[in-house]
Amino acid sequence: MAYSNDLDALSPDHRWSFDNTLNDQIGTAHGTATGATFVTTPICADVAYSLLTDTVTERVSLPSITTINNSAQTRKAVAGWFVATAIQNPPKNIYGEGDETQAFRIILGWGNYLMFEVDSSSFTLQIFGDVALEVDRPYHLCAIFEGNGYGNEFRAYLDGVKQINAEPTNRQPDTATLAARTVGEFGDPAGTVAVGGTAVILIAPITGRWNEWAIWDGDDAILTDTEVREELFEKGALADITISSGTESAMQTALDSYVDTIRSDAPLCIRIEDCTDGDFTLELDNITFNALASIHVQYIGNDTLTLININGSDCSIVSTPAGGTITLKTRVMLTITVKDVTDFSVIVGARVYIEAETGGDLPDETEIMNTTTNGSGVATVSFDYTSSQPIVGRVRKSSATTFYQTGTISGPITSSGLTQTVLLIPDE
Repeated sequence: MAYSNDLDALSPDHRWSFDNTLNDQIGTAHGTATGATFVTTPICADVAYSLLTDTVTERVSLPSITTINNSAQTRKAVAGWFVATAIQNPPKNIYGEGDETQAFRIILGWGNYLMFEVDSSSFTLQIFGDVALEVDRPYHLCAIFEGNGYGNEFRAYLDGVKQINAEPTNRQPDTATLAARTVGEFGDPAGTVAVGGTAVILIAPITGRWNEWAIWDGDDAILTDTEVREELFEKGALADITISSGTESAMQTALDSYVDTIRSDAPLCIRIEDCTDGDFTLELDNITFNALASIHVQYIGNDTLTLININGSDCSIVSTPAGGTITLKTRVMLTITVKDVTDFSVIVGARVYIEAETGGDLPDETEIMNTTTNGSGVATVSFDYTSSQPIVGRVRKSSATTFYQTGTISGPITSSGLTQTVLLIPDE
């Protein structure tokens, strides 16, 4: 299903794709451009163009109607994709309604930091973005107002993650409605507007691009945290890398092209399509992810993908928008060293046995390790870790002299694996 269909399924009152058109894709609130143009550089899924502004006075203005701006609203939501094409210093308008006293606005400035703001005669609420936006990196933005007859909350999201640094900290308007405002605008406002309740003339242009913006009014503006993250953001994110559908071995070969790489800050680093073999397993071999990347791996099939971090890979943020499942594991080592308790000499050929105990992901008594110590008295095995795994373990040496009493191994297996030295008592 196309991303636009996913958006429309959430019942917005208006939606502007900015895919080489200013038309409202749901109603008749068509935009009017002043200088703004379209470029063939989309910033979200299933579009071919995006809206661009890069000089003073460039904007798209919306009609003044009750579902957007010109009546009091008990609930309101605005969301869409934006990319800054330069560092913005004075406060700039990404999307805004209102003037110097009544406003609903998403602002960028101060070195590409976001501020989401609502102003009325009785309150000013501001929410501050957690990170500075990277130039040329698409982001999904969402702002939601609910009066005190509903959630009594102003919410803001960056790539589907709720932003909670706010003034006041409770983000509560403590009033029933957001007062009527002047027209909605993308880009440089036509008049003087307020930031933080103080009139500011935004004389510098915002340099950026827009795609798939939508507005919800009244009861339609009931968007949950999950809907904002999974429907609005995850389904619309463009991937840096796509592993195309094929056999398990072919898809592993394609993924191995990125061994020993660091994936950059992105909405979505790696997208994995469905496998022709059904449920499948892939290994990420020393592929690490920028700390600010929003999704590390997304699986768009409907089977089960077992994804294993090996050799330092650190995938931890996954997405399954098509109904499939990702089981995320990290390959760790179990290392057991066996020595004689009397002189600490290593014991060669000792049998090391470990099985799962209840309380972890594995069924009780699942065999994890069954091997003998080498010439250095060490036994090792790899283990694909998902969560803390309780174990029962023992070590025996009774096949040849010197004989030893059975020793025990304690758990659990953690994200660091398991490393223990077991001292055996001679039994002769």
